[in-house]
Amino acid sequence: MGERSFRKLGLGVILTALVLYALLFMDTLIYEAGGKIHNAFFVNTAGCRIIAMDVMNPTIAKYTNWEWEDKRFHLECPHQTWFRTEVANGEWYLKLTRDIDKILEENDLTHDWQIECFWFRSKITRRWRAQLSHKTRFYLEFPYALKIPKGLRQMRVRCLSTLTNSSLNEDAFFFIQPPPEKLLKKAPMTLKYWDEKNYSSNETSPISVMILGLDSVSHLNLLRQMPKTVRYMRHNMSHVEYWGFNKIGHNTYPNLIALLTGLSATESMKYWVKQNCMDGLPLIWKDFKKAGYNTSFAEDMALYSMFYYGKPGFKRPTTDHNFHNFMATMYILRQSSSVADTHCVGERTFIDLLLEMNDRLLPHKQRYPFFSFYWWANGFHEFFNSPRLADGRFERLLRSLDDAGITNNTIIFFMSDHGLRWGRFRRSFQGMIEDSQPFLSVLYPAWLRKKYPMAIRNLAGNAHSLVTTYDLHKTLKHILDLDSLKDEGITQKSEELWKLKGAQTPRAVSLFLPIPPWRTCNSSNIPSEFCLCHKQVSVPENNRVVKKSASIIIEYVNKLLEEYPVCIPLELDSIESAYFAAPERDNDFYIEKGHKNAYPEQGPYWDKQRYDDKDIVVRLKTKPGKAYFEGMTRRHGSKLSLVGEVVRVVDDGNKNNDCIENPLLEPFCHCAL
Repeated sequence: MGERSFRKLGLGVILTALVLYALLFMDTLIYEAGGKIHNAFFVNTAGCRIIAMDVMNPTIAKYTNWEWEDKRFHLECPHQTWFRTEVANGEWYLKLTRDIDKILEENDLTHDWQIECFWFRSKITRRWRAQLSHKTRFYLEFPYALKIPKGLRQMRVRCLSTLTNSSLNEDAFFFIQPPPEKLLKKAPMTLKYWDEKNYSSNETSPISVMILGLDSVSHLNLLRQMPKTVRYMRHNMSHVEYWGFNKIGHNTYPNLIALLTGLSATESMKYWVKQNCMDGLPLIWKDFKKAGYNTSFAEDMALYSMFYYGKPGFKRPTTDHNFHNFMATMYILRQSSSVADTHCVGERTFIDLLLEMNDRLLPHKQRYPFFSFYWWANGFHEFFNSPRLADGRFERLLRSLDDAGITNNTIIFFMSDHGLRWGRFRRSFQGMIEDSQPFLSVLYPAWLRKKYPMAIRNLAGNAHSLVTTYDLHKTLKHILDLDSLKDEGITQKSEELWKLKGAQTPRAVSLFLPIPPWRTCNSSNIPSEFCLCHKQVSVPENNRVVKKSASIIIEYVNKLLEEYPVCIPLELDSIESAYFAAPERDNDFYIEKGHKNAYPEQGPYWDKQRYDDKDIVVRLKTKPGKAYFEGMTRRHGSKLSLVGEVVRVVDDGNKNNDCIENPLLEPFCHCAL
């Protein structure tokens, strides 16, 4: 072999060795200590650990500012509403609220009779078009009020110029039947089960249910973006906030169909695919209807409704008050607001329309037990900062429910289906985690704590358990049978549940029962791609990040012992084992395709990302004394932060720590002779 060939061979061997070395030791970053993380886990049970993330830190701040500072990110509707609905003498009226002279001036008209208006009944076809019928003419003349025919639930309105035949205004309106004033003509009933003084009554009266949902809002993003709403809920309402709520599917349908039916998306298909309609689904509100409840259902984005987006929808109204057709009409009439993909009709945003529906139904809800499901999506799932636009609105909503007495007899599920699924924040490690962690709070009447103490203790005790929408369905079933919430029933069900372990653990557990600590993503039917519970991946003990983690752990222990000079500072003897603790999913993730819109930071995306942020668990032996300790650090960029507490493991009976009288620090101390 020639000298040149020998050199080439030698260089190849060296390069190969360097590559192998890099692969073995995984990274070459110089790590620095990043302080201590006290709240290590949102969930920390035998079956699942979910790491705790920051609500706000410098790496997140850049995402909270970039959209909000954009001048387009202020929700305003550019057009004005001409009419509003009112009740007088037990009848609905459509009243002109804009100044007629202003309308005439804006349209170069001189007399109100030059404006001709029509109202129609409207039916939505499967192609998202409106079929108008029963065309009825009315003029804008004093007193500028149109009496609504009895029983009419919605109408479409169009006003034209008689001079040019051009359209001046189009809108649509809904009417709650019977009108609230008729409902309240008699003296309002005082329902015994609304009075907390009667909590000890032997009579079990129904409790109403309200589901308030905001699409694509993670738990932490709710805390960031809606502080007024969160503050009102925390300070004024009996509630439980859930920190281990894990999504079970990519988008709205698989997450909510489990809530409403107890079925997975695949299991639900047998109820609607062959029938080409979704009327046969075993929706939970049907059970409430059979139990005598008044039911209502509304989504603000009809086109992207969970029952109509890529699905056939319903042939018949599925609740007593169903606003789908009305919201479909509003979608047809939609106008752009100052925020991309957030719509208005006149001065009313789609967010406000559902809030108005709730207000109009309050008299019904004050008088009868009810089940209502309202879902807001318009704008929420587009931008990281969008929930800010709704903060004041939802604070007022919760306050109005309190003021009307609704919360005295209602359990409210305030929730989302998943976190943000696209955009800049979603491409970060924390964005990936938050996508699988929607928010969930259960608000309940305070008197339930006294009437059903064990059930409410479990409801609160599950705040840091692994929870899914399957569990919420079981909880709703529980509410239908309030006798089962009594202590004896809860005790019996809990004992039965505790006998079911391993593969027998049910995928759905009512939140009124204690969720078993051995629950895993597998037993909860959470696909691994969405699972936030940690898995353990073994790491070589001589890995650079492992060594740095070990030094941080020992430095922390020695810092604890500084006030005790009698304790000898510890040194690393050996690293016994180490592993990465990461969410139960591959290291490669895909960002879902986003909507095309005015913001360049939005989709469409289908980017493959790799995230290196992980928790590193190290078990090590120290000298002198040969004591074994275990600790965890969290890697974020080039910083390693200690997570939680360091613990002493493997008691070999050879401790030398009787020189100090501090039971918390004794395990760390090796006394000087």
